[in-house]
Amino acid sequence: MGIETITREITARNHTSLASVDRAQLVKMRNQGLRDCFRHLEDIPHKMEFVARIQDKCFIDDAASRNVNATWYALELTEGAVIWIANGGSANTDYSKLKPIVGQKVKMILCVGDDSTALHEAFDGLVPAIVDCPSMEYAVNRALYSNIETATVIYSPATEDGCNAQTDGAAFRREVCEL
Repeated sequence: MGIETITREITARNHTSLASVDRAQLVKMRNQGLRDCFRHLEDIPHKMEFVARIQDKCFIDDAASRNVNATWYALELTEGAVIWIANGGSANTDYSKLKPIVGQKVKMILCVGDDSTALHEAFDGLVPAIVDCPSMEYAVNRALYSNIETATVIYSPATEDGCNAQTDGAAFRREVCEL
């Protein structure tokens, strides 16, 4: 099996999870075969993509993180204070894996979607502010004008329910660019 075939299989099986790992770090691996595999991976759209720096906020599009593990990696890679824009609407999502990292880094959660009950249940009391947002426009504006200085605003849905990475990521980017 050639490197190209292995790369296609890895990408197909672990698209979201592998995308969470910094490719620059992967190519530093000691194992030459693995290094060659990861050197061929293309950047994945809407995965930890820088959108803009406005005032003292850095906006990151991570719409491809459509599960808790991928969002954990995204939050882990993010330095400093975080304002997390998450999608509500999934009572079945188990956010327990995120509690340690959210408690450590996240200063505000902005919930976009129909039902943010699960996010509130998981993180009330752990994060200083959890805000229900009627739209992505509202969430992006709320993040920019929050009193949290020098923060990274990351849109990372953490759920597949009602999410489409391309559509949601494009909406996030559009709202950030219109600030």
